[in-house]
Amino acid sequence: MGTKKLELRPVSEMSTSKDSDTNYTAANVKAPRMAGLLLRCFTWMMESDIFGLIFRLKLKKDNLITKVFQQTEYHEPPMFQPHFPIEEVEESGVIQLEQNRSPPDHVARALECLYPLPSRNAIGDRNRHPFLHWKIRDYAEAFVSGRITPYLVAERFLSAVEDSCNRSPNMCFFIAYNEEDILRQASESTARHAKGKPLSVLDGVPIAVKDEIDCFPYLTTGGTKWMQKVRKVKDDAACIKRLRACGALLVGKTNMHELGQGTTGINPHYGAVRNPYDKDRCAGGSSGGSAAAVAAGLCPAALGVDGGGSVRMPAALCGVVGLKGTYGRVSSAGVLPLNWTLGSVGILAASVEDTLIMYTAIQGHLAQDWIASFPPAANLPILKDFEDGDLSKSKIISSIKIAKYSKWFDDSDKSVRTTCYSALNVLQQEYGVKVLEVTIPELEEMRLAHFITIGSEISASIGIDYDRMGIHDSGADIRVCFALYGSFSTRELLSAQRMRFRQMHYHMEIFKTADLIVTPTTAATAPVCSADGLKYGELNYVYGAKLMQYQIAGNFLGLPAISVPIGYDENGLPVGLQLIGRPWSEATLLHLASAIELLMAPNCTKPPEVVYDLLI
Repeated sequence: MGTKKLELRPVSEMSTSKDSDTNYTAANVKAPRMAGLLLRCFTWMMESDIFGLIFRLKLKKDNLITKVFQQTEYHEPPMFQPHFPIEEVEESGVIQLEQNRSPPDHVARALECLYPLPSRNAIGDRNRHPFLHWKIRDYAEAFVSGRITPYLVAERFLSAVEDSCNRSPNMCFFIAYNEEDILRQASESTARHAKGKPLSVLDGVPIAVKDEIDCFPYLTTGGTKWMQKVRKVKDDAACIKRLRACGALLVGKTNMHELGQGTTGINPHYGAVRNPYDKDRCAGGSSGGSAAAVAAGLCPAALGVDGGGSVRMPAALCGVVGLKGTYGRVSSAGVLPLNWTLGSVGILAASVEDTLIMYTAIQGHLAQDWIASFPPAANLPILKDFEDGDLSKSKIISSIKIAKYSKWFDDSDKSVRTTCYSALNVLQQEYGVKVLEVTIPELEEMRLAHFITIGSEISASIGIDYDRMGIHDSGADIRVCFALYGSFSTRELLSAQRMRFRQMHYHMEIFKTADLIVTPTTAATAPVCSADGLKYGELNYVYGAKLMQYQIAGNFLGLPAISVPIGYDENGLPVGLQLIGRPWSEATLLHLASAIELLMAPNCTKPPEVVYDLLI
């Protein structure tokens, strides 16, 4: 007799209401933590013909991949990439960008949305604000007033990076930075400011770039020791061109988890990115270097790439803001093609205001971008409702409806859960925001479908070069990943895309009555950088699932999402709250994130253990 056939009910028979008969299934990862010699031995077995086949089949069976994607019948067709309903995005309290204008023009429009910069001297009002990251507008004001120049900021940046490298342990924020190139850019920006002709508010402001994004003259390594041998950088990525047009001071390539395939930021080639709030903790993956550089005050903002929470996760762990836009909102031209249908260029910044400025500068698609649903014109939120930090009532915030799946929301560590509920309660008390209880079916199946998809896409994209040039130069954790990724069958991949269709249906049903979905950003705070994982990497899928469990929909369905810092756990480690929005609703996310940021500011005044001030 054959295997008993399983069958999923058609999506038309499934409910997302709070009374749904769907059961919540928590992630149940069946894989031990491995590092050091044990991981090296397991890598050898996974790559062997006989033992590898046995282990791969067992891992897939134990983790329900075989059951859900080989033995289950679906009624829906596959959805091969995020495809959204064609409809106008209705958002309140916004201005719309003209698509044919230049990046500096767009940034100028963003400034029109902001409240006046609070008056403060060069060292800030530290009595009122015990800890405060400098904003982009603080840098611009200091440059325009002549109190400091971009060149002096660049020199201070280089000194700070050197100090971070000389610490014990090395903070490992950057893979590469070019002193000559940084000082050249800073000199040109200083000259423009001296003439009173800065290109934009970003002119001369230090911005870091994840080493997954082309930024000439740097190599793009993707956190490897071999990628630059098979892929040459001949030009800037589209998002980098837009930042250059605004005069941004691009200060180097930040460290990342190798090939983006991990959640810790431990890289055996370039070192483990350390968390500025606790140097014994990880910064998160895979954009950990960008998040940590912002948290440490080396730059007010940085670029990352988010394929599985890789911007939002380290943002939450490092206490900064992390935004990924709707799939296709920012061009992926010039980004290392690790996954085609899941990844998006994202922003890490110390404030929502700076996130808005950066988003405005880099947003926009190109005609040649391979996206299914081309973006409508971008909206920008008018944040002047919060005049000079005054929490006056805002009808726009009060009208936003938030969906929450409590069984899922509550599946997090107590300190994370308590901090997130505190933020939600304050938001409801201050603005009367309505929180609607919903159900999201098949969340664990979506997590597995995302895993199959991201593994299959990276294997198809760079697998030949990896087999030819990279396998022996890669960390042991990456080698295990590739051994497993190559085992996914056509049936498993197509079933995963059918799950994408189902999940898109569920989320669009929720967005018929709610504007966004709220969750913790991560179910746990930053993990310890274990010593035994530093040399060869670490496999810890159980903890990785806790860090990723709320972020999958943003990538698998291409939805916009933002993480906002809201406080700390009992160990003083940052906690983030995540907002997941309807397609193309970045303005709504930024608007509500700004309100949350202002409300929770009194709870977010703890300075990082490692922090630099480039304006004093």
